[in-house]
Amino acid sequence: MTLVDEDGFLRGQIHGWEAQHRSANEELFSLAETLNRECHSFIGRHEVGTFESHQLTTMVLFVRLLELYQGVVLQVSRGLRAPSRILFRAFLEAYFHFEAIHNDPTYLLVYLDQFELERKKLIKRIRRTTDASLEDLRRPIDATLIAEIESINVPGITVEEVAKRAGRHSMYVTAYAILSRAVHSSAADIEDHLVLDDKRNAIVGFRYGPSELETVRTLGLIGVSLAEVLEQMGKDFNEDMTLVTNPLRVSFESHLRTPHQVDPR
Repeated sequence: MTLVDEDGFLRGQIHGWEAQHRSANEELFSLAETLNRECHSFIGRHEVGTFESHQLTTMVLFVRLLELYQGVVLQVSRGLRAPSRILFRAFLEAYFHFEAIHNDPTYLLVYLDQFELERKKLIKRIRRTTDASLEDLRRPIDATLIAEIESINVPGITVEEVAKRAGRHSMYVTAYAILSRAVHSSAADIEDHLVLDDKRNAIVGFRYGPSELETVRTLGLIGVSLAEVLEQMGKDFNEDMTLVTNPLRVSFESHLRTPHQVDPR
């Protein structure tokens, strides 16, 4: 069966592939959807209005993680391998911040201070540009604003440093590093679009279309991570979520341990 037609991943033949893909991984997608519902139920039980700084920050990060999680599930469902990797990398970066806040009591203020540093960098970039189309943005940057941003003395922090504070450095040097190749369209990553001969010496075609090569690994890993986040959110809001999260985490982990089909391409 043709995997894609002239509509590519948007409509047409891809719907048939997606239906077969979800059917072949029915239990795993069901787990992903169950976790998604539990996360939304948690959010619905905790309305904004009574949060202190720690709760507010972690709730906002939780909402961001949940949105990225759903994006990954949607992309994986349709076999979009590169976008799945890119969104998963964004999820891991938010996950590092979330875990760092809980693992290192000093990190919350460091994280919030980064807003001022980003503001300083943005204003400096706008000020330096000579693009005529940005004149309306440059005009309000007067001496007072320049003095204000120059007074901002906040040290930056790298993703690797955040991962270390989170106690997730091993994840940074493995999963995060691999996923970063997709973000930057590295030569190693775009090689996935080449079909090589049996000896891998010559290019014999181009590869384009849906892939299930990383379905189990991606959904398993992101499911375990979000289940851990939901359990921690329960602790932040004095709600025991372990009866929900433990079975989900165990189920996701069991899929990761089970040999799965390799993309025949």
